[in-house]
Amino acid sequence: MKKILTIICALFVICSNGQKVTIKYNGYTSYFDLQNNIPDSVTWTITKEHLLSSKTPRGNKFHSTDGRKDLNKDYAHSGYDKGHQSPYDDNYYSPDAEYQCFDFVNMVGQRHILNAQTWEHLEVFSRHLALQYDSVKVKTSWVGIDTTIGVDKVVVPQYCIKELWYGGKYEKYIIPNNDTCVKHPFTYYKVN
Repeated sequence: MKKILTIICALFVICSNGQKVTIKYNGYTSYFDLQNNIPDSVTWTITKEHLLSSKTPRGNKFHSTDGRKDLNKDYAHSGYDKGHQSPYDDNYYSPDAEYQCFDFVNMVGQRHILNAQTWEHLEVFSRHLALQYDSVKVKTSWVGIDTTIGVDKVVVPQYCIKELWYGGKYEKYIIPNNDTCVKHPFTYYKVN
């Protein structure tokens, strides 16, 4: 399976003549594609210090800023979750970071099973590493277009990717954005 996913990723070439913008927030940096209406990638660092700080209550207020499209209607009844790339649990250390993590520049459409189970388990694992190693650098991205949703044609990826750097180590996971992803633990999708 790992070899197949690596080959698939090598074969996909994502072409876009859309405009890309870099958005730097307190908790993460998004490289957002205005044509696809999702980030090409999101990067951030999980720190032990932030994880041990007091929690800002979760607001759940999905929004767009700086004149970008509000994509709430696109996701409504689509069958896809608004999948945080940099999650609330990595951003609760300040009200600004918590609010910014609910911006659509930090979302991709994910099947609920992926978002709430396999991806979530990988997020918990990443935080565990940050507590153990003091910090973890994280990059999320995607490959392949499964479909689009809503009038704004928000791209839904075929595969969601998470890369981790910690304690001199590197790990990469490529997980299919479908309900079958729960057939295996997230560790099955490690490709390096």
